[in-house]
Amino acid sequence: MKYFVAVYQKLRDIYTSQSSMENDLPMICPSLRIYENEELELLKPQSLLNDDQKKALSIIKKQNVAYELNSVPISPNFWDLNPNNSLFDIYRDILDKNNLKNLEENLEKVVASQSTVLYDSKNAETKEFKAYKKYLTNHETAVNNITSHLELFDALTTDDEKNNWNDQLINLNNIKELSFSEWKVKGSKDLIEKELTRINKASDADLYLAMAQNAKNTFDAAEKTDVISNSSIHDINFIPYDFMENESGWNNIRIEKAELETLHQTAKNSNENLPSEILSIDYDESVIQAVEVDYSFVHLKRNWFNKNFMMSALFEWKEPKKISDGQTISTDFKLPAFPKTMMLIKNLKIVLDPSITNDTVNNPNQLIYFGPLIMKQQLFVNKNNNQKFLKAVTNVRTIKSDQLNIMSRKTANAEPMRSTTADFNPKPIEKATSRPVAETIKGNPNVAFNNKINMNVFGGVRNLRPVTSVETPVQPQPTPIKPVTPIIATPIRVPGIFVPIKFPVPVPPTTALVQFKVFDKINNDPVYKCAISIKGTNNSRFYEIETNEIGMITQMIPVGEYSIELRVDDYAVLQQNFSVTNTNPLNLEYKLQREEVKFKSFFLIGMICERMPKTPVNQ
Repeated sequence: MKYFVAVYQKLRDIYTSQSSMENDLPMICPSLRIYENEELELLKPQSLLNDDQKKALSIIKKQNVAYELNSVPISPNFWDLNPNNSLFDIYRDILDKNNLKNLEENLEKVVASQSTVLYDSKNAETKEFKAYKKYLTNHETAVNNITSHLELFDALTTDDEKNNWNDQLINLNNIKELSFSEWKVKGSKDLIEKELTRINKASDADLYLAMAQNAKNTFDAAEKTDVISNSSIHDINFIPYDFMENESGWNNIRIEKAELETLHQTAKNSNENLPSEILSIDYDESVIQAVEVDYSFVHLKRNWFNKNFMMSALFEWKEPKKISDGQTISTDFKLPAFPKTMMLIKNLKIVLDPSITNDTVNNPNQLIYFGPLIMKQQLFVNKNNNQKFLKAVTNVRTIKSDQLNIMSRKTANAEPMRSTTADFNPKPIEKATSRPVAETIKGNPNVAFNNKINMNVFGGVRNLRPVTSVETPVQPQPTPIKPVTPIIATPIRVPGIFVPIKFPVPVPPTTALVQFKVFDKINNDPVYKCAISIKGTNNSRFYEIETNEIGMITQMIPVGEYSIELRVDDYAVLQQNFSVTNTNPLNLEYKLQREEVKFKSFFLIGMICERMPKTPVNQ
């Protein structure tokens, strides 16, 4: 987690140096959040989708992701998915409980009453209003004459010219004072301006009512369809809008080891919006020489959300829970902040020490971690500079698979501390009953974060556990576990990025060398960088590898039954099964059919939230 935090700190520094606003609140996302190209594309407004099939899918599928990305932060130390605290529900509740009906009735009364001070019964200007405008013009003319006279002073050279200029200035000031007195007495200044203030207030109320009513109508119209997921409230306008299609908005950075150490120390010293549980972990990441990654700050724009009406002096809120105090991020407030900018990364490469061997990486009895990210069990080499590096697993199906779930649990300490896992399955319809993350941490400081990745940082060895939609809970120990009080002050040392899998009975696996060859179905050309996902169907093994420039890759695989999925841009996904029956070498060939498909995945490393200002009245 050490260098993962350093990467976040680097991106945070870049963002705050470029475009940080006063209420911006950069927050780390400490658990594994990965979104595929298709998931985010479906959130775009339907007017931006030119494929009818995608339009249909967006109505059905986008709801869960929309709830996730609209999660309102409940802790000052991190941002994570919390569909139980969604901006949708909070904003709708504010609109429902705001007293718009009374305001509308009062506004109609104001509009209905004609201004007898400004206009007579024939809708002509009253003599007072005519006089007001006449003497107002005279006063403005007097002020303009003084302004023009002041501009002449720089051109004066002699004392006589300056004395004459000063006499004229005194005269012009006297005229201005006289014009103001006439405006006040003969022009009925106080009477007319009092009436104008009343009318302006009605106009402000009209604007406020329009903003609030427009937002409320959006939700009312959606509810009348009886299918909330069909509404446009789940649409998100992304800026840059084409970050999923090309490199627009993406930048590349390479962070060397010395800078990674400095960034991590900066994060520890500042401790700003970073959990102490994470900062106290001191992983052995000595094998990492550098980190290279592409990053983008993607802004989230929602057509239905408008915070300005809550900033109006006409806004009323008489509920027990305040909207915000402008500072505190917690569940004590209705809307302390809201997410506005994703900090996304892709193409992550972990540059390794030159002494690292292929056997060290390609070990079926271990998992490789970079913070919450799982790395591929394959050593890559940059032919330009011979640097060795790792890539992250980007296949969401693998990350959510039972195999990874089981294996990652077995990397935990043999006697892990008891933890409570918060339920963060998206809840468009039914509300989950589990406690939110902040409450889990508060109630049990032994647990850092329990989301799709469970991070038991006090167990001696990391327990990074992807949670699937139907996660099987950890079976309780037969004997009760004594409560342990964590010591936060002392950094917790755990193994490095290569974490062994602890099998109940350490039996050497019976493996075979399997060679995979992937070719184009039409021209028989080798397919480079084809991502191969292998999952055991009668065991808990999984492998994530990819082909080299000649379309080949080898992997030691234990005897068993496996499913295989091959994915690469511009080709259709190929899914098949194969068996390893003995230890003899096995050669497998696959032909891919060309199809316009893009397999891009983005990791959410942090979220820029906007702190909600305190509403001016009635709180």
